Amino acid sequence: MKISNLFFMAMLCVSSATAYAQTVETFRQPYPFGGKLSPTPNFTGEVWLAPLSELKELNVPMANVTFEPGCRNSWHSHKAGQLLIATAGIGYYQEKGQPARRLYPGDIVEIAPDVVHWHGAAPDSWFAHVAITTNPQANAAVWLNSVSDEQYSKATTESENRYVEANKVLTVREQAIVAIASYTGKGDLNHLKPALVEALEAGMTINEINEVLIHSYAYCGFPRSLRAIQTFMQVVDERKANGMSDPVGREASIIKDNNSRYERGCDVLAEISGVPIDAPKAGYAVFAPTIERFLKEHLFADLFERDLLTYRERELATVSILAGVGGVEPMAVGHMSICLHLGITAEQLSALLNIVEMNLGKTYSEPLRGVLNQLTKKQ
Repeated sequence: MKISNLFFMAMLCVSSATAYAQTVETFRQPYPFGGKLSPTPNFTGEVWLAPLSELKELNVPMANVTFEPGCRNSWHSHKAGQLLIATAGIGYYQEKGQPARRLYPGDIVEIAPDVVHWHGAAPDSWFAHVAITTNPQANAAVWLNSVSDEQYSKATTESENRYVEANKVLTVREQAIVAIASYTGKGDLNHLKPALVEALEAGMTINEINEVLIHSYAYCGFPRSLRAIQTFMQVVDERKANGMSDPVGREASIIKDNNSRYERGCDVLAEISGVPIDAPKAGYAVFAPTIERFLKEHLFADLFERDLLTYRERELATVSILAGVGGVEPMAVGHMSICLHLGITAEQLSALLNIVEMNLGKTYSEPLRGVLNQLTKKQ
């Protein structure tokens, strides 16, 4: 038992002094940084360029461009157009007279010839994209004036505030839970860190935030849960070093029910789902009865009975974690159904997905919007 406890504490303390803030050395992306271009009159901020194509006979010049947070290029156009493929971080693309488009890994931007535009990183995130020169025989960049701080701030702020009013159907506390749960599900520690700060400033205690991170392991595994906890440890330590004292909060109440954990888990699941205890078991429970017992005893008893979070908050966190994990829509169907049964409205679930969309991108939010549409049509 002592060995087990020591191992667990060691796991929590690993990399406790590691800085999670992204730098040119720690920003993870699929292609090399290449050489530093800045200072250059065509960029505001620091930027790196790495040519990716070698065979000139192919006539498809490609380069990896990496922007530090807040870096962007000047207004410009291309005589024969350009293609951009976002590969890492969060960025922006804006055409003259149009709203800025927020970019996530996998997004493709097709830029028509002579369209005036700019692109670069979000204010709080590194960003990388592959730039492909189309029609290279007749192409050339036409550089114009720089994107001012005022223009950049206006464009990015308007994009970030797209859903602010709609999201007010969730409390500030609930929005904070959604943010930290979705970043934890994806394993995005760099953006999780400011989200944890926002949760503390929204009035959540250290124990309540820890509870969201502990809850997440049941849906995205110990590695991501532990890494999120390590990140939170650093946040708390940094704030303490800066003279800020965050409330630890109370511990979870002691369970006084004498029923077995399996029985208690069955009761909790029936309460939150509205499905009777004696209903026919799902296919997985018949095929692998051990996992069904683990779910009832550990997930719905050990975790859900801890009263630092309400059932409603746990389900909002669960759906957010599943969105971050991705590719688990059948599980999302079950938990979004539980949300609706608990009185969480379709509008509130849509707000949850708005937050996921702004934080992680449409690749993560759209599959669950499809699930929500299916569920609301049945009602």
